[in-house]
Amino acid sequence: MNFSLTEEARFFKDAAWLQHADDANGRKPFMKKGTEPKWCRDRFVDVQHIRLEIEPNFKTKSISGTSTLTVAPIYEDTDFLVLDACEMEIESVNADGRSVNFYHDGEKLTLQFGQKLEADRPLEIAIRYRATPRRGAYFVGPDHGYPDKHLEFWTQGQDEDSRYWFPCFDYPNEKATSEVIARVPKGMTSLSNGALVNTEDHGDYQLHHWKHDVPHVAYLIMLVIGNYVKISKEWDGIPVDYYVPPGREEDGERSFGPTPDMVRFFSQKTGVRYPYAKYAQITAEDFIFGGMENTSATLQTALTLHDATAHLDFSSDPLNSHELAHQWFGDYVTCRDWSHAWLNESFATYFEAMWCEESLGDDEFKYYLDGDWRVYLAEDKGSYRRAIQTNIYNEPLDLFDRHLYQKGAVILHHLRKLLGDRLWWKVINRYLTKHGGGSVITQDFAGAIEEVTGKNYDWFFSQWIYGGGHPEFKLKAHWDDKHGGLDFSILQKQKPDELTAVFRTPVTVRFVYQGGEEVRTFEISKPAHRYHVKLPSRPKWIAFDPGNSVPKTLETDYSEDMLIQQLQHDDDVMGRVYAARGLGAKATKKATEALAEALGKDKFWGVQAECAQALGKVHSSQALDALLKHSSIKHPKARRAVARALGEYHEGRAAARLQEYLESEESYYVTGEAALALGKTRQANAFDALCEVLARDSHVDVIRSSAFSGFCELRDPRALEIMREWTTYGRPQQARLSAIASLGRLAHEVGEEKDKTVARETIEPLLEGDFRTAMSAISGLQALADMKAAPALAKLARATHDSRIKKRAQGAIEAIRAAQGAVKEVKELREDYDKLKENYDKLAERLQKLEDLDKESKKKRPTESLKKTAKLTTKVKPAARKATPKKVKSKKKAKR
Repeated sequence: MNFSLTEEARFFKDAAWLQHADDANGRKPFMKKGTEPKWCRDRFVDVQHIRLEIEPNFKTKSISGTSTLTVAPIYEDTDFLVLDACEMEIESVNADGRSVNFYHDGEKLTLQFGQKLEADRPLEIAIRYRATPRRGAYFVGPDHGYPDKHLEFWTQGQDEDSRYWFPCFDYPNEKATSEVIARVPKGMTSLSNGALVNTEDHGDYQLHHWKHDVPHVAYLIMLVIGNYVKISKEWDGIPVDYYVPPGREEDGERSFGPTPDMVRFFSQKTGVRYPYAKYAQITAEDFIFGGMENTSATLQTALTLHDATAHLDFSSDPLNSHELAHQWFGDYVTCRDWSHAWLNESFATYFEAMWCEESLGDDEFKYYLDGDWRVYLAEDKGSYRRAIQTNIYNEPLDLFDRHLYQKGAVILHHLRKLLGDRLWWKVINRYLTKHGGGSVITQDFAGAIEEVTGKNYDWFFSQWIYGGGHPEFKLKAHWDDKHGGLDFSILQKQKPDELTAVFRTPVTVRFVYQGGEEVRTFEISKPAHRYHVKLPSRPKWIAFDPGNSVPKTLETDYSEDMLIQQLQHDDDVMGRVYAARGLGAKATKKATEALAEALGKDKFWGVQAECAQALGKVHSSQALDALLKHSSIKHPKARRAVARALGEYHEGRAAARLQEYLESEESYYVTGEAALALGKTRQANAFDALCEVLARDSHVDVIRSSAFSGFCELRDPRALEIMREWTTYGRPQQARLSAIASLGRLAHEVGEEKDKTVARETIEPLLEGDFRTAMSAISGLQALADMKAAPALAKLARATHDSRIKKRAQGAIEAIRAAQGAVKEVKELREDYDKLKENYDKLAERLQKLEDLDKESKKKRPTESLKKTAKLTTKVKPAARKATPKKVKSKKKAKR
């Protein structure tokens, strides 16, 4: 399962990670003290097969059907069985054709057999039911606001929502084969797990019979019905199909075209051939996740479909490869219980990155993983820290966070580098072949490592999987002229506690000097290690952990010259990235020149983007000149970074270039970034320019959404009414969702009390909308920070059937309460900061001009300049020159 609606979530980060701070690092506990541990559910029967006959009714948005479970009792004294069956009406229950007494409380269905069942003897239990589901199954289609919306029925089982659309044992430790027999309106298409084995025509409808013969868990059973066009391909005799709405065939090929090659790559690398009858992908409108890895039939958000313009700098590959990887990790082998969900999600996220390595190369791969790591760091620093494997949670979806996905992926990469590729792939093959078709826990993966390598890796799992945090390295390097060597210190600055360890890891360091280099590997296991490294000469630069295989944060005391040398000459992309970030902190003229040069010349767009970001932080005329000079840089993702950096300058020159982007830039995403950045410049022309771009359509409405964010940065009250109009039902959906969230933010920033009231009264009714609308409304009310919104949020938290909405609503109430005491102070500080920043930029500009004039003057009249300086000096009396510093010094003492 993938939460990101688009791959661009990797580049457009949400500041929500940094809210709700409770300790010095901004962290709060992952779970409240006293949260009960969740243990794996017991199994009293072995569910061997699920036969589901179902009839969705598009008019009433209801379903009816029969769920037939073939089960074998595990114990000899079994005389009852409890199944999951939520919010449905149970009409009848039969066991082997005989009626069975049952009790249904709305969530659990208890069957009373009236006798003890024979252990291990299969029993067929048929349950006739009907439901109007609020979870698990969804009807989507045209209405008065969106008359062109695609008509669909689709299901979503993970985490435990299959119980809302058919009675079952809804937990990941129970696997069974399955078949789905669906009543499909004539002219529509269906998709389910496995192979389509039969189609029967019944006049105005058809019966589609799908059969899946490899055991899988209930949450992976799926059904989609709608009007779709099927695009058929194959890999090595296995059908690889895509289903898209009519008219989107080209977009479908663009979005899903590389899938057969992905199937090849994962099959060959794991040594386990794709294990199912077919692989299909289908899109869904209003899907509540990015994608869902239903066995042999992945369901994806329709937002992944994109046109040729979006394809300039957007790809569906991350989402596609993630969901495909789940067919092995999550479907073929499945976590036994949710506490081990990293065995599903961390693996899929890392294999997603390895597809990037396969298709785009090593530089893209390393930078992709660095993006994953930075997303995790934001959560670790701003929200909470937790162990990756933990059974302390409220709802399973609490675990589906940046620790589970991104951090886990980077840890797997670290493990791969420790083992080496040969042993890594041997471990993966052993793990899959030994446990294929079954359920797994973390110890199963650790056991595969030990079986293959002969080594005990308990220490690795203890610190990385069962513990939290990461090493926070600080490096010190001092050249010893007397003895001709380098004093090199590696410190771990993280504070050890019951969750976070002093980490054990080997680290490679590359020392590059004039005419050569030396590479050393150090075994790190203590808070501080100090080494004396004999080198022929002073190092020109030092690369710590070349390749970036150790998860970490890094602080260095390297000189400006060393960082410049590394930025210019390191053949490792992450070495150049770290150097660019370090030079951005230096912010000197020399550092700026080096960053400007790399922005124009570096061969990889990610390094160019890092240089642009660093120049954005420098805030000098020289840095702005460099950004403007390279604002037409070739790679659109690099141009995005330049546009973002230009937004850091409250200057007409920056605003003028950003407006040019809005008028002539081809990329949707560069244009969107320019709209946001233009708002940040606070220039007079920004409001009208942002109003104009609201007329432009784009992929996932990135331009309009960015314009709304730009209005928030601009802080122009005139935008409040514009945003309010865009919250109207019927406006383009993605733009509407952005407007809802942005309205609360802008009203909080600049609105008067009446504006805040209007914003709150506009947003509150939207809490009753669909999942995405409700989540946007929660964000808008949280940003509004008005305690009057708390009752509506509390009501939603009590009434909602969705755990994510409940958690977000409760979190919004906490954030609003916390903000009440700080709203005024924060606003004043922000205004003061903006004024200081503006004054600083003006002073820096004036200073640069004076320096330029002085240089020019000295070139033309050096002798005359020296004479004037001498005359001025003789006019100052010696006593006055001595008195001045004493007076200043005494003032400083008085202030202290």
